[in-house]
Amino acid sequence: MSAFWIVGCAGGSASRKPCPSEAWTGKCNLRDVQKVEEREMPMPYVVYEAIYTPEPSAEYPQFTPGDARLRMGTPAMHELALVEHLKAQQSVTCRAPLAKVSCLPEAVTADVLPFDAEQTARAVAPGIVGCAAIDSASEQDRLSRTRVEGSAISEHFTFGEGSAALAPEASDSAREVAKRMADDPNLECLGVVGQTTPGEPISLAEARARAVKQLLISLGVDSRRLQTIAANANVSNASSKTRPAIDPESRRVSLRVMLQTSAKKTP
Repeated sequence: MSAFWIVGCAGGSASRKPCPSEAWTGKCNLRDVQKVEEREMPMPYVVYEAIYTPEPSAEYPQFTPGDARLRMGTPAMHELALVEHLKAQQSVTCRAPLAKVSCLPEAVTADVLPFDAEQTARAVAPGIVGCAAIDSASEQDRLSRTRVEGSAISEHFTFGEGSAALAPEASDSAREVAKRMADDPNLECLGVVGQTTPGEPISLAEARARAVKQLLISLGVDSRRLQTIAANANVSNASSKTRPAIDPESRRVSLRVMLQTSAKKTP
C-alpha cells in the first residue's frame, strides 16, 4: 500500500505577503473521498483519493495552503473498509514547511492514519453490523446479551409545508448527531423518522427522512447505521365542525435509537 500527496497552493502574489517566520501548521477538513483507480491485474485493487482543505488560521493570516490530495490503495476486498477509514478522519492536523524562495508553503502533510488491510481483515467481525442486525437471526444471541435501553436523541429537523428541503440550521444539528455516533460505536442503529401533517402525502415523510440520512452520511455516518421510517404525525381528534390545528413542528424528522449495545462482551 502506498500513499502520496498532490498539493496546490493558494493564489496571489508572494511579493505582497510577508514571509512567515516558521512552517504553517493548522487543521485540514476532509472535503471529498472518491475512487480514482480500479484494476483487475495482477489482483483486484482500488485506489481512493481523499481531498483535505486547510482551514484559515489566525496564526498565519497572510496565507492558507491549497488542498492536499491523499491517495491510498488496497485490495478490492477491503474497499469499503478503506472508504470508512478515510471518512472517519474528518479533521486532521496538517503542516506546510516554509518555502526557501517564494513565501508560499511547500508540500502539505497531514496526520492521516495509514490504512492496514491485514489488520482490518483481522478486525472485521463475522456478524452483521448496523440496522441489519436487528432482523438477523444470527445476531439474536448477541443482542439478547448486549442490548441496552437506548438514550433519547434530542436533535430534530423541521421542514416547510409540502417541502423536503433542509433548513439552514439542519447542518448544525446533523453535526451533533454525527459526533455522537462517532463517539459511541455501540449505537448501532438510529431510526430517521420522517413525519407529515394531514394533507401531505406519506411519500413526503420518506423524502424528508432520506434528506436527513444523506446529510448524516455526508458527515461520515455509516449508512448501515441509519434506517429511514415514514410516519404521519399524530393529530388529536377534533369535532367534525372544526379543523384540527396543525403544529408546524409536526413537519419534521425525529431520531430514535433502535439498537444500542453495551461495550462489554460476554464470552
